[in-house]
Amino acid sequence: MSKITIDKQLEEYKINIFKLNYVNIIFLTIAVIVCSAGLLLNNVDYVLASSIISIIINPMIAISFLIATNNFGKLPKTLGQAFIILTITLVISFIIGYLNAEYKYVSEPTEQMLLRSNFKKSFFSIEFFIAIISGFGMYFAIMESNMMTILGFIIVFAVLPPIANTGLHYGMYVNDNPEMKYNDKYLEYGNNSFILCMINLLGIIIGIASGRYVFRNLI
Repeated sequence: MSKITIDKQLEEYKINIFKLNYVNIIFLTIAVIVCSAGLLLNNVDYVLASSIISIIINPMIAISFLIATNNFGKLPKTLGQAFIILTITLVISFIIGYLNAEYKYVSEPTEQMLLRSNFKKSFFSIEFFIAIISGFGMYFAIMESNMMTILGFIIVFAVLPPIANTGLHYGMYVNDNPEMKYNDKYLEYGNNSFILCMINLLGIIIGIASGRYVFRNLI
């Protein structure tokens, strides 16, 4: 059996390995709550741990494989799963943000929240570059089933924190509690976090597609 045939079979396996079921939804819910708490409490450990617990990266990787292999037949279903996962993440974090503003538990954005909210073109370009090279490395880690390396890249991608941060800020913005500090900035912060998430996802797709091209054509 040729290297390309084996490679194709492995890619198909990696695409089909993720299933959106109640267990994964439970994992996602826990991860979003932990991440939201970490952002509000300025707890780096919670934020990093939530990225590993979360299954939010799985359909994104599958989408990257599908696009890279021109396998568009399965793309609508995978995109649907990704949309459901992102929606659940936004809804849960939105509720937490709304309740936080209602009871003024944390009256202003923490350092961890602001880190993912302040728009700087140079910062976003660096994030995009890191996402691309990490996606490149992720392809090889996945094909080699190197779990420790995969976990490391998942932490680097950190897709969950910016999308959870988006929901938190949107929730606090909708609540519109005048006693919350920087109340007029929450919508802007939420939008910036969402842009950061989309940049990371685009970088992952480009990186994995590049990794596949190199693996199958140059190695």
